[in-house]
Amino acid sequence: MLIVIAALSLLGATASLLVPGGVLLAPLLLGVALLALTGGLGGLEDRSVRQHDPPMNPKGWRDRS
Repeated sequence: MLIVIAALSLLGATASLLVPGGVLLAPLLLGVALLALTGGLGGLEDRSVRQHDPPMNPKGWRDRS
């Protein structure tokens, strides 16, 4: 939903530049777009690969040799 808000506010910002006096409204709409975009991207889950059972011996590199 936040991505839709970001897209619509970007379209509104570009459309408001065509209207006289819209230059005053465009920074507000761009700010809303940036906030919605960062909120939408920040809410995505982390897809990085993590170890299930990482080794807990910090000196393991020394014990194996």
